[in-house]
Amino acid sequence: MSGLTSPADSEAGQAAAAARTMYKQEDYARTLQALSHDELRERMKETLALEKAAMQEWLDSGDCYIISLAGKVHVPTCDSMRRFVDRDSAWSTNFRFPQRLQGDSPDEDPIPAWPILKTRAQIEAMPRRTACPLCSPDLPHLDKARRAITWTFLPARSLKSKHFGTEFRLPDGTLLGALTRISTVETIDGLLYSAEFEFAETPVTNPETDLMYETGTRALA
Repeated sequence: MSGLTSPADSEAGQAAAAARTMYKQEDYARTLQALSHDELRERMKETLALEKAAMQEWLDSGDCYIISLAGKVHVPTCDSMRRFVDRDSAWSTNFRFPQRLQGDSPDEDPIPAWPILKTRAQIEAMPRRTACPLCSPDLPHLDKARRAITWTFLPARSLKSKHFGTEFRLPDGTLLGALTRISTVETIDGLLYSAEFEFAETPVTNPETDLMYETGTRALA
């Protein structure tokens, strides 16, 4: 089955997996050589029935998601997954051309792929996952990859009018809020610096105070 597996531990799931595996076995493959096309179709009907039973059992559970080879999460009704979920469609080419199962080409795998089946809990436990943009599975915190915020640091003296409205924090994570006002007042004791922020109870008066603001995100490995 070219590396695809089902997480189903049910008897139906195991029987379907065993039937697909059987076609890979050299001894079994040799027996197919002596069968007529009608006899091959009967063999395939048996395998198809097992796969349909396993797939229906999984769909009936209501806890149904598929991971594509591209790593995207799909619901089973997604158009792009139809060729995997609909086992009649998956096996249709072999029923039209049963001789495919009697071929000896190492570059062609005539056994239709079985989808990578996952439960909701298994999907949410994945460190990285991408939601299909077509079917948009309803899973919390589903994103293209885990990402970390990137920050720009600067001393308060470097604040400019272009920073008005930008949300700042102290390096320890304390939220100051949006910058609302910058002023420098000349006094008898020298210049008095003041930077006011939306949520700060008092202005930042030390021009060397380190500040930081979010400038983007980066993907985590």
